Amino acid sequence: MARSTYILDPVEPKKRILSLDILRGVAVLGIVVMNIQSFAMPSVAYSNPTAYEGLSGYDLYVYLGSYIFADQKFMSIFSMLFGASLVMLSQKARKEHLRSTDLQNRRLIFLAFFGLVHAYLIWYGDVLFMYAICGFAMFIFRRKKSVVQIRVGIALLVVGSLISLLLGYTVPFWEPGEYEATKTQIWTPNAEDIAREIEYYRGAWEKQILFRAPQAFGLQTTVFVFENFWRITGLMLIGMALYKRNVFKAKQSTKYYIKMTFYGLGIGLPLVLAGAFFNFNYDWDFRLSFFFISQLNYWGSILMALGYIGIIMLICKGANKSVLLQRFGDVGRMALSSYLIQSIILGFVFYGHGLGLFGDIERSVQGIMILGMWVVNIVFAWLWLSNYKYGPFEWAWRSLTYGKLQRLSKD
Repeated sequence: MARSTYILDPVEPKKRILSLDILRGVAVLGIVVMNIQSFAMPSVAYSNPTAYEGLSGYDLYVYLGSYIFADQKFMSIFSMLFGASLVMLSQKARKEHLRSTDLQNRRLIFLAFFGLVHAYLIWYGDVLFMYAICGFAMFIFRRKKSVVQIRVGIALLVVGSLISLLLGYTVPFWEPGEYEATKTQIWTPNAEDIAREIEYYRGAWEKQILFRAPQAFGLQTTVFVFENFWRITGLMLIGMALYKRNVFKAKQSTKYYIKMTFYGLGIGLPLVLAGAFFNFNYDWDFRLSFFFISQLNYWGSILMALGYIGIIMLICKGANKSVLLQRFGDVGRMALSSYLIQSIILGFVFYGHGLGLFGDIERSVQGIMILGMWVVNIVFAWLWLSNYKYGPFEWAWRSLTYGKLQRLSKD
């Protein structure tokens, strides 16, 4: 019989799964490779790199490196791990003969709250709110067999892909002028629109919100419904299945992870490379690149993410006590804090309430700044967790979720 409607005791740090924390830490550090582009440059430069200041020399190399090896790869891992977390909490509750539904609801509600604050006050590219919504939708699958989770997950991913393809095929039937208007808005904005975005983000914090709020709302509505929902939910279900099959615990055989790496990178990397080639070959044509060629990275990034997981689990099986892996694990233990700290620091560097470098930093320099951000994340997590049990935002999230202040200090 259940003792309570929700669990009162969160998992202690010493009981955490190290390989999961290491994988989560790598994912958090990896996503900044792409996120920094949204902080540093007008939003169009993320999807169409030729729309702002062009590409040449080291800037081209940095872009290609980020697109091929990072774009959507680490976010895919992060999405899978979030799905795994839904199963982890449910399994813990069942072992203790407790219910997890109320706790999961509270957990996701407060995550959504953090996401809204992050999206509208700090950075429009937030994923926390979308994860919370997708978590509510996918929670019902937590106890399904792993084969069911994989099949439904793939089906959801297929829906997301088909939406993009169908929209691309319907372009000839759009109302006159609608295609050009859409192209100008999201692919090739005019100089005045770009200058306006730069002016807002170099302005005071209150002024930034006037531009940030519509961007965040668009991502949380139109983009979410037509694209992100299907990808995130599909990956969450696959993450649930991989967790149930002990993939994230580094408990599968070495042969299993080698095959996972071989097929993931062996198929995924050529798809991503082909996408990069076609984009440049067709001069980043809006219809081709946005609706069709993007699907090569859509699927290639998922496969590459699985390949990355295979590599990381192989390393964890052989050297999970190394100092470097421990530091990655620290970042993973406080993934929420690391993610939000990235936004706070990058917002200060690029936006008007801080150094106001928005629109001024080339991609090659951004590459150097990424290394600096990694150092900050790793050192901060190491120092913080030397004295405290949880990251600062994890502590707040746990306290709100469990309905009581959690003990933060290790003493």
